[in-house]
Amino acid sequence: MVELLDQSIKLICRLCGFLAALVLVILAGLVITSICSRAIGVYVPGLTDYAAYCLAWAGALGMTYTFGEHGHIRVEMLVDNLSGKTRYILELAMLVVAAFMVSYLSYFLIKMTLTSYDFQDRSDGSDEILIWIPQTPFALGFTLFAIVLVMAVLRAALRGDLEGLAATKQAESWE
Repeated sequence: MVELLDQSIKLICRLCGFLAALVLVILAGLVITSICSRAIGVYVPGLTDYAAYCLAWAGALGMTYTFGEHGHIRVEMLVDNLSGKTRYILELAMLVVAAFMVSYLSYFLIKMTLTSYDFQDRSDGSDEILIWIPQTPFALGFTLFAIVLVMAVLRAALRGDLEGLAATKQAESWE
């Protein structure tokens, strides 16, 4: 069970990393297109809006990948002074809080996207795209992040340690 959680977390994180990189390439293309079109005096409506959507998508998807690669900033002033079971419990509690907060956020992002779909809301930009279209990948990115965090909590609880989750060296055992 724990091995399946490990593999699933790695797979989801890498998939999100690949998608975030792809979206950043698209973002670069949009910015270059915008610069070149201005240079030749051609206006292409919506490029700035689409670039903003891509930036939001890359951020949402990139958070999951960053978590999987242990790249999130951690404030360790308190945690570094703890060891053993106390440190494990505190770090697990922080992981539970993060999972709850991101799950809460993803719930409301999904709700917002569905509301936009129901009312057929359009963007305020010059492209007037149906706003649920760019909201969907954003909500999906945070939902995947929430799933990975919940899976990480389960993995840590089943294993009794945070091995593989914490960015710090875990040389000591969680006794």
